[in-house]
Amino acid sequence: MSQPSDTWFAFDDSHRPARIWRMVKTAPDGPAEVVAGLDEARKVALGHPLVTHAHAATPALPVPAAPANLSLHADGETLRLGALTQAQPHTRLCAAVSKIRGFLQVNKDWDGVLCLPGFATTVWALISANEVVSVLSFTTAPLVEALSPVAASVSIDSDALISPLQDVISKPETLGLRLAESRSLWAAGELNDAAVLSQTWGAALGAELAAARAYWLGQNLALIAPSALAAPYKAALSSQYVPFTEVDEAQMTIKGLASAYAYYKTET
Repeated sequence: MSQPSDTWFAFDDSHRPARIWRMVKTAPDGPAEVVAGLDEARKVALGHPLVTHAHAATPALPVPAAPANLSLHADGETLRLGALTQAQPHTRLCAAVSKIRGFLQVNKDWDGVLCLPGFATTVWALISANEVVSVLSFTTAPLVEALSPVAASVSIDSDALISPLQDVISKPETLGLRLAESRSLWAAGELNDAAVLSQTWGAALGAELAAARAYWLGQNLALIAPSALAAPYKAALSSQYVPFTEVDEAQMTIKGLASAYAYYKTET
């Protein structure tokens, strides 16, 4: 294992594309520089600590648990932040933990719900007394990718998203019906690519919001979304007149990993 250093790298391979930052201070608010080109970044990072999120074998704490209590675990030359687990409904939080930890570093004693859209899993986390009390996880982005007839990189049309969302949030059993209708209209040339992707997002998010209703209805809510996923979630929440605070997802990732590494340095 490399010795602790004032130069280290924060790595997030849960993002698309994967991101790596060169860190030049150990403080949570220290400056971060994005290293362009992942292959080149790995070469630059050689010999320096690489701090990232958990994977399947990383130790985990069951919720309720405070993200600030999670340690870094050595995995070869990599330092991995611990995970959180929940038995029912079963879920394991890995990449989301760094964002939650970063948010709570900046917003101490904040109570409410964090919505953390991800490319593999979206997490809704209930926060109280600096602990993650309970979570819900949804595979919404992969569902949209699998069911949309067009690439998920097309821009979102917020207006087109609303109608299927309203239908499915009130009657989740209509999810498949609305998706089939959107595909049929697109195939007939009556919906453009942006509209059919937006309607797919709307139907999928209607199901998610219906299942997560207790996590957003009347709650203090913060949205921590990568830029590629922010638009559909903002449109969906706004359509339900849900007040929320949008938070910079990259900065929360950096701050979470930085605070973990700063604590690690004091222990080694």
